[in-house]
Amino acid sequence: MSAGTLVKGLASLPSRCVHTGTRAATFGAAAALDATLVGTATALGVGSVLLKGPAAVSAGSPSPRAVARSVMDVAREAAGGTPVRRCGSGSGRIWVEVRGLDGPYGSVLAERALSAVRAAPGVEDAQVHRPWSRIVVTAGTAAPSPEALCRVVAAAETAAITKASGQRPIDLPGDDVVLLARAIGAAAVSVGLGVALAGRVLRLPRLPAVLASGVISVDYQPRLRGLVEKAVGPGATDLLFATATATVYTLTLSPDSLAVEAALRGALVAEAWSGRRAWQRVEPALPAAVGGPPPPLPRQVRPTGPVERYAERAGVAGLAGDVALGALTRNPVNIGTATMVVAPKATRSARELFASTLGRGVADRHDVLPLHPEALRRLDRVEAVVIDPRALYTPALTVSRILGVRDRDRTRAWESARTAVQRGVIGPGWHPVNAVPGAAVNEPDDDARVLVSSVHDPYASAVVAEARRAQVEVVSVDDDALRSLRNGFDRLVPLVGSIDDTLCHTVTELQREGRAVAVVAAEAPQALGRADVGIGVTRDGAPPPCGAHLWAADLTGVWRILHAIPAARTTSRRGIEISAQASALGTLLMLPGVPGSGPESVTAGAALGLWMGRSKARSVLAAPLPAPRPAHEWHAIPAAEVRELLPPPRRDDHTAQLPKSRYSGLATGPARALGRIGVRPVLSAWGLLRAVRDELDDPLTPILATCSAASAVLGSPIDAVLVGSVLVLNAGISATQRLRAEEVLNRLLAVQDAPARKLTELGTPYDTGDVADVEADRRYVDIATDRLRPGEVIEVRPGEVVPADGRLLAAEGVEVDESALTGESLPVVKQTLPTPGAPLAERTCMLYAGTTVLTGTAVSLVTATGRGTETRRATALAPAKVREVGLNAQLSRLTRRAMPISFGGGAIVTGIGLLRGAGVRSAVTSGVAVIVAAIPEGLPLVATLAQMSAARRLTTSSALVRVPRSVEALGRVDVVCFDKTGTLSENRLRVTAVEPVPGCSRKQVLAYAARTGWSSNGGPPDHATDVAIVDAADTESAPDGDRTRQAYLPFHSGRSYAAAVSGTHLAVKGAPEVMLESFGASDGPLAERVQSMATDGLRVIAVGQRNLTAAEAAAAAEDPDALARLCEHDLVPVGLLGLADTPRADAAGLLPALRDQGVGIRLITGDHPVTAIAIADELGMPVTPDQVISGIDWDDLSHREQERAVESCLVFARMSPEHKVQIVQTLERIGRVCAMVGDGANDAAAIRAASVGIGVASHGSAPARGAADVVLLDGQVGALLEALDEGRQLWRRVQAAVAVLVGGNAGEVAFALIGSIATGRSPLNARQLLLVNMLTDALPAAALAVSATNHNGNGIAHGPDEAALLRTVAFRGTTTAAGATAAWAMASLTGGPQRASTVALVALIGTQLGQILLDSRSPLVVTTSVGSLAVMAALISTPGVSQFLGCVPLGPLGWTQGLGSAAAATAAAAIAPDLLARTPGISRTIGKVLRTDRTLSFTTVPGDLVDRRKD
Repeated sequence: MSAGTLVKGLASLPSRCVHTGTRAATFGAAAALDATLVGTATALGVGSVLLKGPAAVSAGSPSPRAVARSVMDVAREAAGGTPVRRCGSGSGRIWVEVRGLDGPYGSVLAERALSAVRAAPGVEDAQVHRPWSRIVVTAGTAAPSPEALCRVVAAAETAAITKASGQRPIDLPGDDVVLLARAIGAAAVSVGLGVALAGRVLRLPRLPAVLASGVISVDYQPRLRGLVEKAVGPGATDLLFATATATVYTLTLSPDSLAVEAALRGALVAEAWSGRRAWQRVEPALPAAVGGPPPPLPRQVRPTGPVERYAERAGVAGLAGDVALGALTRNPVNIGTATMVVAPKATRSARELFASTLGRGVADRHDVLPLHPEALRRLDRVEAVVIDPRALYTPALTVSRILGVRDRDRTRAWESARTAVQRGVIGPGWHPVNAVPGAAVNEPDDDARVLVSSVHDPYASAVVAEARRAQVEVVSVDDDALRSLRNGFDRLVPLVGSIDDTLCHTVTELQREGRAVAVVAAEAPQALGRADVGIGVTRDGAPPPCGAHLWAADLTGVWRILHAIPAARTTSRRGIEISAQASALGTLLMLPGVPGSGPESVTAGAALGLWMGRSKARSVLAAPLPAPRPAHEWHAIPAAEVRELLPPPRRDDHTAQLPKSRYSGLATGPARALGRIGVRPVLSAWGLLRAVRDELDDPLTPILATCSAASAVLGSPIDAVLVGSVLVLNAGISATQRLRAEEVLNRLLAVQDAPARKLTELGTPYDTGDVADVEADRRYVDIATDRLRPGEVIEVRPGEVVPADGRLLAAEGVEVDESALTGESLPVVKQTLPTPGAPLAERTCMLYAGTTVLTGTAVSLVTATGRGTETRRATALAPAKVREVGLNAQLSRLTRRAMPISFGGGAIVTGIGLLRGAGVRSAVTSGVAVIVAAIPEGLPLVATLAQMSAARRLTTSSALVRVPRSVEALGRVDVVCFDKTGTLSENRLRVTAVEPVPGCSRKQVLAYAARTGWSSNGGPPDHATDVAIVDAADTESAPDGDRTRQAYLPFHSGRSYAAAVSGTHLAVKGAPEVMLESFGASDGPLAERVQSMATDGLRVIAVGQRNLTAAEAAAAAEDPDALARLCEHDLVPVGLLGLADTPRADAAGLLPALRDQGVGIRLITGDHPVTAIAIADELGMPVTPDQVISGIDWDDLSHREQERAVESCLVFARMSPEHKVQIVQTLERIGRVCAMVGDGANDAAAIRAASVGIGVASHGSAPARGAADVVLLDGQVGALLEALDEGRQLWRRVQAAVAVLVGGNAGEVAFALIGSIATGRSPLNARQLLLVNMLTDALPAAALAVSATNHNGNGIAHGPDEAALLRTVAFRGTTTAAGATAAWAMASLTGGPQRASTVALVALIGTQLGQILLDSRSPLVVTTSVGSLAVMAALISTPGVSQFLGCVPLGPLGWTQGLGSAAAATAAAAIAPDLLARTPGISRTIGKVLRTDRTLSFTTVPGDLVDRRKD
């Protein structure tokens, strides 16, 4: 019998059972039941599955006896009996399990089973699939049924002498029993739901709800459930608990719990059905005959995930609660209820709905077969991803690199190699050029070779980038074919043996470290089998290895699964939060007199978990795929062919045309931009709602929400509304401020980006000739860069930044500065011929986004834009930050440490109330009020406003904060890494030394050198070197006639000198090694002077001259080759020029200032060590040779040696972009808080890896700006000092605000404890305590966080001082509690309890506001403090409102008592620190009591607020 017919039969069972069991029910009750079931199924998509399933498999309906027999077989397995034989059918093939193939007589059994099956009538063929222990039968039209084949196989097993290994059967998605088991579970729950609803309608008697506690205690305790799974298997265990849960909930008539279970079981059925359909799509391509052993045994002990860890803690808590309740009440009902209350239902429901929805979605829509769906349940614990490099390749081969071949021979060598690859003459790997047929080249290097490798899959880089985004360690095997993908991995393991062995060893080592590992592989069955999540990829049309858990048809499915990892973590985390809060509410509901029951909140939490898990999975499934990378290598293809492959340009799209007045690059200053923009962006309602939702994603939110709900269930719904309103109000204010700041930031960034010049008309036909020759007829529009599309033609002029990657169509005289991308400091001469097999830095026919055109006008065909450009791809593959930054992150740590104190205070107040004879409900209400009072709900608002305020202040100082939370990390930075070129220097050469030879003058040296640098068209010089020399000559007023030249030879690739003839005088300048040979003075004083200048870090240019005859001058004017020959000998030296990069004007004092502030400095550059030392000396940071290390030496160091090197070395020379990342990560690893400052794409990865990434806005800085947290505008690198100082000021302000918030709340808790000890209950009710927090924690504390404090010295060096903060909190908490207690005591002697509470309320608020004024007396702080006092007075004095708050209007005496106590307490808070500091021994004693080794930040900073205030 097929699974479809069984499902059809099972689907009818609920209605039959409901009809039989509830015959006395009314027709209305039956209709309501049917609507409930259909509605639930429809919502989950189960209805469509169950309706479509049977029709797709069989048109017949099974008999009740057949259904019952199949159900009994599955039930027998769930009860620990003999497992049901797995069997499934596909497209003409039947897969039947054979037991014993993994035993010692497996071969004998295979032969017997094959013989028996092949002898069956109607069987066309049969093969054995040993890894899955299956015999695959190809059936004809009259083939036996699957049941008959199972009997044949069983008979063959009986005849053979076999001994099974004891392993559980391997389940496949196509097995009938898999779908059947889940359908039985869903049917059992559905029947139970129907019976429970009918029982509730008919008011039938029910058993106590605690009957379910036994099943729940085993089901939700991982260790106990694990024992059951070990005995009967995971699938049978799931069915066992599904039926047991359905039974107990039915007997107790719990339709709410059954409805949640029905929804969950329906989703599991839908997942199984989708997996079955995916199997049927894949099954025809699977080979029937597969030899070899079964899949490798999975990891024996998998690391527990967050859900399992929480479940174990909940189990321990439940056991402790059971013991306590048993000892106190001796009531088994209470014990059982406590067990049900602590059950973590929401954690399981959230994860199960997430995994089932994800599994169903990837199976139906993304060509992923969940072979073992339980792997999707382990995504939340993945900490490392190991990627088989072969999974990133396609079957096609290409010639990817050519080394050691001259440029003129490169194309011919590449064509020959490509032809050899197409003919199969050479395969993957490196090959000598001479071994390639037809690739013989002239004068090749000794190591001239060709690399043939696989073409990367279009989504290869997207997969690696997504693994990085998941914040896991990304590992692969070192393979030359990875090429540009290498930078995307955290670690490349050297190949030892085969790739499969290396991958398996890597996975094993990672698992020994206790990490859960996901493997992405096209082969490597051992690695996939050992992985916690094995993702197999189809390659060359062959299915993945059998050991994989998930089969993906291509890398898009892999991307989707990796994209789900962060969502899986979030789902589990939120499920834990929901479960914890539901259990807390359930505990309150167990109190006598409180309406409701404890398990109800747990059930509601489980329902919320279902919704949340499904929503998260749907967001993953709906996420758009990244754009695939083109498979073509544009640099290797002629321009005409590139044009044919790209889409045609949009000739009529001018909607994005921009006014040309905006084409001003970086000329618009941030202050003027702010003036034009304003600070009132238009906020959309949806955007605001999303921002509020993000603000509510805070550790305090679930706690306050639980307290709000607790107030409601305890009979105070108004208090619940007030707490919720405060929560939403704070979130709304924070969200509004954040959205406004983001709007200003986006507009400022838009001002920084220049538009692109898109050509619109080039003539007909649209060919290269038009582009190159008809320059005057070009028409263009300015278009926003993000509007460019591949296939469009753009023009880039000198001094402009390239907006998109493109294939050059015209490049006459074009030179490009690609240092921002490649790190190469010399300009790259561009041309239009293909450059096949060339590395990125040598692709002279391409323009890359972010680089800068120096000379000439380039016309290029756009090949990639946005995220598809080389610079953006490099940034996407960059490593993530090592540490978490942001005030919210730091304050969350403080909140987590304060929460036990808050809950402890509430518990103590409750306990005291009970001991004093107060009612349970009254005591608990007081405890909840104290918890609400102790929670500093103003912390998120303070953090948001403080960061936004700091970001706005920095904007006026030429520092644009892209990520406001990074401002706090600026205050903790203790080491700054600088890129040199373009960051500390302007990337502009200048003449710093002129050394004439005897007999010549400085002006002659400059004049002759300048003659060779004039532009031929009268404009500025073409080369940066010529610009510097001509400027120096003009400055020195070095005349050289009327600037007429009869002949001119410019620099170009292969000729390292320039020459010019004026009259009969020849002037030549060039590289010293070439010029010295022309002088005939390779050795001697001049050569020594060249070496000396180079040692000083200068770029040396030698200048020579020669007098020509008239005939020689005429020949030189007519023939450039004749002029070149004249330059090769008989030259007379004139002198030497020394050129150096120009330091930025504000960089000279930057490094000494940082050093004076105790901030470490590291200079990282690609320059020679000598040049790096020279620039460091010039910038005020003298270094010794021992403090310099080169990239080659760095590579030879071990990890420990690298850690020592970053501590002792100051200059890192000859460093690649990968080295920069390693240096930053090493600094972070040893505990330093690192900032990386850079300006180019080659700095982007390091910028992203640092705690604080700082980009310098300049030409070509788009990648650096995109990766940076802070952008220094207009190249103002000196603004870094102001940024660091603002970060420290931020900590001062926030520390003051936190002291007020936490100290005030501590005082409130202490006062509540004192009052509870004295009277048995808290003197202030929940509304009064909430009013205290609203008037002190909201606007006054927020104003303090954005205002200058009264203590703005240099006390806080790098981040907060937690010891000082705790001392301040202790002082303020003590004085606050003392002031309130004194006022309460005096008022109690002169009036009733309500008046005493009101006076205490005045004292509490007045004391905290007075302490705020101690920290700052800025107008904003004073205004908000006075305003809060006025609001308090109005509320207390207004009849009706005062009674609502539990207060009474006060007379003069009451106000005097309250405000007088507040004034005295404020004065004590002001003088107590100084007084205690002057008292011998007391300060030291307090320090020892409050000493802590744990800090808010990652650094420990000495000093305390007491000593600073004294100073």
